[in-house]
Amino acid sequence: STIARVMQAIRIEVNGEFRVLEKLLEDIPTKVLSPGGKVVILTFHSGEDRRVKKSFKSGFKSGIYSAWSRDVVRPTKEERRDNPRSSCCKLRWAILSDQNAN
Repeated sequence: STIARVMQAIRIEVNGEFRVLEKLLEDIPTKVLSPGGKVVILTFHSGEDRRVKKSFKSGFKSGIYSAWSRDVVRPTKEERRDNPRSSCCKLRWAILSDQNAN
């Protein structure tokens, strides 16, 4: 609904959720993972997913990541039935290149 989207936008802005996500995505290759390390991120709306996808894709193109999830992993029909809140969830992953030393 329109009201739900407005409330979501207010929550995202007030909590600085995109700024926090951008900082995490920036820190993953240099401060979080060791070379060859794996990262998995669950997103719950398109704004988050778009940022994660863009970060992993550009990191792969520049050699930061050796592999990344081009396609999202979605919950199964059974999981959505058992946990309706999972229906909007998307999972993306990336593997830090062995060439990256912290």
